[in-house]
Amino acid sequence: MIWARAEGCRVALQDGREVLDLTGGFGVAALGHRNERILEAWRGQEVVHALGDLADAEVTVRFREELPWPAKLGVTGEDAVEIAIRTAHLANGRLGIVAFDGAYHGTGLLALAATGFDRFRVPWEPWLPGPVHRRAYGADPGPLPDDTTCVVVEPVQGRGGSRVPPADFLPALRRRCDDAGALLVVDAIYAGLGRTGLMWPGAEVADVLCVGKALGGGLPLSAALFVKDGLAELWQLGPEDVYTHTHVGNPLACAAALVVLEEAPRLLERVVAAGARFERAGWHGRGLLRARPGDADEALARGVIVVPAGLDGALVQATPPLTISDAELDEALDRLG
Repeated sequence: MIWARAEGCRVALQDGREVLDLTGGFGVAALGHRNERILEAWRGQEVVHALGDLADAEVTVRFREELPWPAKLGVTGEDAVEIAIRTAHLANGRLGIVAFDGAYHGTGLLALAATGFDRFRVPWEPWLPGPVHRRAYGADPGPLPDDTTCVVVEPVQGRGGSRVPPADFLPALRRRCDDAGALLVVDAIYAGLGRTGLMWPGAEVADVLCVGKALGGGLPLSAALFVKDGLAELWQLGPEDVYTHTHVGNPLACAAALVVLEEAPRLLERVVAAGARFERAGWHGRGLLRARPGDADEALARGVIVVPAGLDGALVQATPPLTISDAELDEALDRLG
């Protein structure tokens, strides 16, 4: 499948077919493909690349100021998770990670260690950090092991199949972390920025909240948000940043992020309403992070792009742009049957 053009919720394929996109590019195009405000923001930038952590562009500074908490920026969602776990280690010096079945946190070695998908993790297990104590998603894990530096959890599991935990799950994790002196890292990379009807899901319990995907409006950008006071200062380890990338704080990505931070809150009620339409059609999940049993290839043959999900790949997942209209949604659901 080769995309020739994408706009809004529709994709023109190289073979001439036009299909409806219920993926939003893995949730990245939250405001729709080729969003005009984002394109305008890109065109307006006088600086398109600065010096990473050594020199911010003005738009990068403005973006940092618009975030609700101090942040350390990354390029990929995996970066945000890596930063969060390393922050926990700086805070308490421990190495153990409590993570959950069905979790997906990225494919870098530290984030991969916490990931629950064997097919991604097992080939590299001899190199993986740890120990990792894996628990059942949605259940109180009980007292945390003595070596726990942090608990890493998705407020709604993304790649694991749009799994929604019980309402008391995250508060239980907060209490367990408090008892153990561990940090609670909430990975809202998929679920955040309006995807599940909330801008910052899990922030009420998190020490560090990870966001990404939709944040850069189509360009790679992520952030580990330090909800707990004092965590940002732990990274003052010398004259240079010890975790950074060439493209950290990319001005084009930050310009788009300012649009996302302004527009996404206006769409939250719309996300809840559109999510209810999915619910009535038999899709489980929350907001516009939805899944049901199915086959992605069959869906494509019917003119709809979805992606496989779940530990065994038996589900298809829908994460459409938050701007999807009722007519587009009904057309997609009708095609899928």
